[in-house]
Amino acid sequence: MSRMFYLLRVSLFFLFAAPMVAVAMGAETVSAPELPDSPGAFVAASGISSSNEDAGTYTPRLSGASAFDQQSTTTGDRPVLLPRVKFIPAGHRAPQQHVRDKVALGLRESVTPFSMFAWSASAGWSHLIDSAPNYGVNSEAFAQRLGAAAATGSAKEIFSDAVFASLFHQDPRYYQLGRSHRFFNRAVYAGTRPVIGRTDSGRSIFNYAGVLGTGASAALAQTYYPDENVHPSQVMQSWGSGIAGSALGYLISEFGGDVIQALHIQKHE
Repeated sequence: MSRMFYLLRVSLFFLFAAPMVAVAMGAETVSAPELPDSPGAFVAASGISSSNEDAGTYTPRLSGASAFDQQSTTTGDRPVLLPRVKFIPAGHRAPQQHVRDKVALGLRESVTPFSMFAWSASAGWSHLIDSAPNYGVNSEAFAQRLGAAAATGSAKEIFSDAVFASLFHQDPRYYQLGRSHRFFNRAVYAGTRPVIGRTDSGRSIFNYAGVLGTGASAALAQTYYPDENVHPSQVMQSWGSGIAGSALGYLISEFGGDVIQALHIQKHE
């Protein structure tokens, strides 16, 4: 029970401390043109316009965190909404981010329906096969697993998007390649984003923010995992599974809109 209270205290600390840090930084959001080497730039260069007039169904607002409210992907004639706040559809412009924006992004991404589904899936699978964290196999154990998954997932987003992305001047958002690219290229691109990041200016670099943020959340989990799971090897295992989970999430971001639209079309045929 004491571990559960500690888990709640840690979660509340991150939820309340991060916004105060952002306010203290006092960074203001400004709009910016499309990043030079974003996937959207390549799409636009190939003849698909990213202007508001030509985009039709998607009109991004390029000011502040309000742009996060309009994340969608356009597939066909209508946009398909995705439950992620750091998703930039193919062929569209992204607002420049400052520290305050990255903190807001990390906090919001940590509690989206997509994130909550990931918590439930992670807790359900570990409960089914009775893997780490080894709380047991009864209903109370599942609740503990769910709480641990929520704490780890939230910490991962906050560490990666709010803390390390600010320190390393990285853009933590996902830029969709879209249908103008081959399936294989899109899959490789999405699957490698956990280790290949981008700077605020759009240059590709090693994803320090994502890798270190995942590692930090894995290390933090040692404070509320059962005693039998408190070991360096467990940190490494959680670190690796966290990176793999990020790859799966990016694949869903890349192809999710296509799948939803395909199911929608089949439903009406």
